[in-house]
Amino acid sequence: MRAFFDIFLLELRALSRSWSLAMLSAASAAWMLAVPRLVVGDGTAEGMREVCLRYGLGGVMALVTVSMLAAATGSLARERAAKRLQLTMVRPVRYFMIAAAKIAALASTGAAVLALACALAPFAAGTAAEGRRCVHVLHPAMPSPAEEAKAMYAEYMKSPDTPEAVKKARRSTVLRILETRAWDRYETVHTNSTARWRFRFDGVEAPRSGEVSARFRFSNVNNARQDVAGELRLGALSAVVSNLTQAVLVFPLADRGGDAGEEGVLTFRNDGKDALMMRPRRDVELLVPADSFVWNLLRSWAEMAAVVTLVVAFGVFLSAALGRPVALFTAIVFLLVSEMSPSVVEQYPDEFGATLSDRIGLMVARTVTDATHPVSSLTPLERLSRDECVEPREVVRAVAINVVALPILLAFLAAFILPRKQEE
Repeated sequence: MRAFFDIFLLELRALSRSWSLAMLSAASAAWMLAVPRLVVGDGTAEGMREVCLRYGLGGVMALVTVSMLAAATGSLARERAAKRLQLTMVRPVRYFMIAAAKIAALASTGAAVLALACALAPFAAGTAAEGRRCVHVLHPAMPSPAEEAKAMYAEYMKSPDTPEAVKKARRSTVLRILETRAWDRYETVHTNSTARWRFRFDGVEAPRSGEVSARFRFSNVNNARQDVAGELRLGALSAVVSNLTQAVLVFPLADRGGDAGEEGVLTFRNDGKDALMMRPRRDVELLVPADSFVWNLLRSWAEMAAVVTLVVAFGVFLSAALGRPVALFTAIVFLLVSEMSPSVVEQYPDEFGATLSDRIGLMVARTVTDATHPVSSLTPLERLSRDECVEPREVVRAVAINVVALPILLAFLAAFILPRKQEE
């Protein structure tokens, strides 16, 4: 273990001597303080707060990720090229220890710069960040889209409206189409009728009057704006709905007396003259107060630091096998593809009617999306800017996967490759 800390400190000293850490910290601090003056908001304190959190911290996150990736891809490659790795091996040290220590040093540097940016975020956001609380976002308890797709498969394949090309396709392809449709499946609430959604409050305090809210997005057959009217009820809490469709609306629920509804069930009675539509998985949410903005910011920092750790580990792994220019180019291309792949998969969910090259591209995009989902799904800045709680279980998952499991695996792979590259 002594060797680990020795190599860890050597890497930190190298970053300090090259002024990389100082320049990265200065650039991050300058960006956080300059964003409110460079980026134009909507003129409100809330808008400026969102600018500081999404674009300020987002810019620092991008800068730290690229900088640490560049350092990681050269960490072992430079020493191999200069024949300095043998000096590190004068005392018996395992190759795994070298790779793990370098990952830890670079990841710690990135986490420290992110911590500096997060510490400056409340000052950059001004009074709009004071005394705020985040909220747990709860969704209706429903079967998962994959489960719903399997339940619909037989009926969908028997339907005369299903195209023949789909019926002849592989089962996995059809299930993927049905799973995509499950996310966007609309539920219609006719006039003078009531819709019901059950919620689970696992690990969340029971909602109280004046604290819990319901967030909806209403739509209609013509996808046009119109007046809606009705009542929301959750147990003894209720709210009157009277607003326009085609907007995300938040309705605070309060105890207004009357009969208490079923516990844990949110109901909406449509008293308007037209039927309304909504996607339960996307358009129906309960907002339950959680802890303070500071704690939410701390959890967001942990998730961002976890992403940087995994990117660094990937860069060190590449530097064990490739020269620095090739390793850096490969890592940046992989990052770009991983960022673009979710959008490609969302825009082109199936390959029917596509050319061979398009099908190959979709297959690559899906593979990259599945492989990087643990990383890409844990970027918390959008939720942080909307005061949505970054859940502790997500942070634990991020640390377990991106800080522990995958970096250890990549360090072992680097240790497997290094002696073979040394022999060459």
